[in-house]
Amino acid sequence: MPKTRKQRDYRAEYQRRISRALATGKSRSAARGHPRAADLPKPEPSSIDRTAAVERALGHMRRGLSQSAAAKVSGVSVEALRRHRLLHTQSLREGRRWVIFDLRPQSFWIASQGKVVAVTLTNDEGSLLSSYWRAVNRFLETNDDEHLFPFEGDGLYDVKGRYHPYETRPNVLRKMEAVDDLNFIEIYADVQ
Repeated sequence: MPKTRKQRDYRAEYQRRISRALATGKSRSAARGHPRAADLPKPEPSSIDRTAAVERALGHMRRGLSQSAAAKVSGVSVEALRRHRLLHTQSLREGRRWVIFDLRPQSFWIASQGKVVAVTLTNDEGSLLSSYWRAVNRFLETNDDEHLFPFEGDGLYDVKGRYHPYETRPNVLRKMEAVDDLNFIEIYADVQ
């Protein structure tokens, strides 16, 4: 005589799974197996592999493709792209286009204490550094050190907490330019 299978109670199993996950501190969506981006662990700051498929998909989204079309073109699932976008960027839709701001630390160059140093900064610090480089460039073009005044005695902290003061001494900046340390095309090419 064949064995009869015991009838499963899916509703009770689901309720047990939800209650176990809630007891361990997970959210209801994580208990269901579909965690929100806020429920996922934050990634460690590390070097970013810009050649990965999800990074290519983000690039397609920045250029105007929808999330599903970008995922399809790049060969990743829509869910993986959505999770990656929510974890690593701040993004919103304006009409039919995505506006994506990358939140991950990136490498930059800074002129500090007489030399050009590579630093890893957040995007906020990176935009401050960008205004410093524009001021240095204007100083080198016009020889007017008033462009450097807003940065005197100031600097920035990298992601490891080290302080890097801005180099604002005109003679030092001129010496750095003379030995080609301040070649802006090379500085920005190395960062990319």
